[in-house]
Amino acid sequence: MQPNPTAIPPTVLEWSKGFASLSSGVVPCRGLREAEWAETHRRCQEFIERWGMQAHAAGWDTLRLFGVSPDLGAIRGDFCGVLIPCTRDVTEVTDEWIRIGNGRAFRLHPVKMPGMVPIWETKR
Repeated sequence: MQPNPTAIPPTVLEWSKGFASLSSGVVPCRGLREAEWAETHRRCQEFIERWGMQAHAAGWDTLRLFGVSPDLGAIRGDFCGVLIPCTRDVTEVTDEWIRIGNGRAFRLHPVKMPGMVPIWETKR
């Protein structure tokens, strides 16, 4: 039996389930304001729907996209994935970078802080 080329990879399912477990009306961690979180939640769900398969195929992983500090949440930007917070449209995903608004976030920049967790694991 051959694998289904349109099957959703487990990583993308994890992203989708992770954000589905969060409410746009309840900030999941420190460092995000209510309105900023509501927009981030919406945009991350849109990202997963529109770009998730492509991002996964290009080598983007959970922490590079959605990681935060387990203790500080999103207070420190150097402890956040490229989509936390996300207040601008993602318009392109490649194996090297993601275009967010007028800027780009590069995949091969090292994860700066060991111990990051996906934002859905920080629910307060």
